[in-house]
Amino acid sequence: MNCISIKQLNLSNEMRMLWEQHVYWTRLLIISILNNLKDLKETEKRLLRNPVDIGRIYGRFYGPAVQREVTKLITEHLEIGGQLIIASKNNSKEEIGRLNTLWYQNADKIARYFASFNPYYNEEELRRMLYTHLDLTKNEVSLRLQGKYAEDVANFDRIEMEALEMADYFTMGIVYQFAYVFTCYGY
Repeated sequence: MNCISIKQLNLSNEMRMLWEQHVYWTRLLIISILNNLKDLKETEKRLLRNPVDIGRIYGRFYGPAVQREVTKLITEHLEIGGQLIIASKNNSKEEIGRLNTLWYQNADKIARYFASFNPYYNEEELRRMLYTHLDLTKNEVSLRLQGKYAEDVANFDRIEMEALEMADYFTMGIVYQFAYVFTCYGY
């Protein structure tokens, strides 16, 4: 009989919450940058807490070196994304191109690194998910810049679903690799 242990449920809830926060605080950053809002500094500060929180999950299973690298890579992802929002707002095509290249290279690094420490993470699948995440986020910025708010809202629904799919993928990789931690014992 298959079951979900309380430990697995807790990990799933935590991972989903953090990836939901990842996309929500990114959205708030986009809105703050594009509208010159006074909350920008605090919004950015809160968003940059997200990689630390995600890193902590990995640190519990893989130790401090993996925790630091996960935190570093996801922080880079967010920092490049923030710079890309600003470049898009300023319509700086050369800077957009440069940052776009860096952003996808960072996604490649994330996919490669995660696949290196967990045999249940497929590098190509991770890359596909991360590229989709980047594409949807770039579309989010573009739609807001164009004032296409209904389309932006619909796009964000896709962003949220994609973030939850990534969270589930990340959770299941951990659960499969550390199955002995997540047993149900008689359920």
